[in-house]
Amino acid sequence: AIRNNVGVIDVSTLGKLDVRGPDAAEFLERVYTFRYHKQPVGRLRYVLMTDSAGAIVDDGVACRVAEEHFYVTATTGGVDAVYRNMLRLNAEWRLDVDINNVTAAYCGVNIAGPYARRTLQLLVEDIDLSPEAFPYLGVRDGHVADIPVRLMRVGFVGELGYEVHVPAGAGEALWDSLLLAGSEFGIRPVGVEAQRCLRLEKGHIIVGQDTDGLTIPREADLAWAVAAKPFFVGQRAIEAQTERPLTRKLVGFKLPVSSRVPEECNLTLSGDEITGRVTSIEHSQVCGCPIGLAYVHPDTSKEGDRFEIKLSDGNRLTAEVAALPFYDPRNERQEV
Repeated sequence: AIRNNVGVIDVSTLGKLDVRGPDAAEFLERVYTFRYHKQPVGRLRYVLMTDSAGAIVDDGVACRVAEEHFYVTATTGGVDAVYRNMLRLNAEWRLDVDINNVTAAYCGVNIAGPYARRTLQLLVEDIDLSPEAFPYLGVRDGHVADIPVRLMRVGFVGELGYEVHVPAGAGEALWDSLLLAGSEFGIRPVGVEAQRCLRLEKGHIIVGQDTDGLTIPREADLAWAVAAKPFFVGQRAIEAQTERPLTRKLVGFKLPVSSRVPEECNLTLSGDEITGRVTSIEHSQVCGCPIGLAYVHPDTSKEGDRFEIKLSDGNRLTAEVAALPFYDPRNERQEV
């Protein structure tokens, strides 16, 4: 439905944090690896959190809804720890900022697919949804079906898509309105397993599944999200890590159509040496074969390289490293 028409996914469990105050941007600069001081109002930006050892802790997006107000998402399983960590850090820093965990206060629905914009246009009166007025990675406040919403244009599943966040009490009304408006476009509810396959086809990682407690940004191809700036938590460790060669690398891989499909956490091997594990694996309809993510030795991490996977029964199969993303490498589907 999402690849060809339009689908809706309940994402209400995603963590949601409200960060306000004169030092809100400075606070995010210190807590996350990216830059936020110059982030324009009405735009969202990726957030990556590392601990003092430089290991990945959480990710999400930060929406700048006003000069001194950011609305930040976090992973479902990580938001409570992220919130506690933020409070602890600001008790030390004493910045002029208020931090609130508003996860339970809002419902969220991801509407995605080639007809996502046309579906929303039937319900929106006070937000200009045109690509020029509402570009990719934009955020707008307004109303959908007369419900106050925060609308974020995101691309986790690799298609034209929006996250619609509304007060918790209005979640069911929003869901029903979207299904009714999208009926002429073949709209369907979409579950978590389908979402996991869609994001894998785009090569998007899930923190806690494709990372572990020791994963550093370079290993997961997230060095682009680490900015050169005066300070953030984990900065000194990450700087030290760049001087050492990697021992593992997260890569995408493909298997032949007729291949047996490994399970998540099956080991990857170089000869008889364990080099990592399979972190994600799905059969992709758009690729026509099994695809996955796995940690391998850096010497076998280039496109076309081959490595072995040890299956649960002890047998081995050979996988080939593939370029990421598997689907729509030019992101043309975001502008369909």
